[in-house]
Amino acid sequence: MEVRESRSLEAFGHVDHPLLHRRVRDPKSDREGELMAVVEEYVGTVAGTPKNTRTAYVRAANGLEFTAAPDTLVGL
Repeated sequence: MEVRESRSLEAFGHVDHPLLHRRVRDPKSDREGELMAVVEEYVGTVAGTPKNTRTAYVRAANGLEFTAAPDTLVGL
């Protein structure tokens, strides 16, 4: 049986972000860390239109990750 590996980030819903792998601050929670990934996920259909949401995953200095809105992150 042949197993194919995909190196494409899109396979997991990952999307590019200009601050990826840089230190950022989430102004809403006032927490800081390194932007590890931004993922786009399907959340359902509204009035017949599919809706997606984007979530940023940020790793704080203590090693724990938290989520934030990717469009509000500020580079440090």
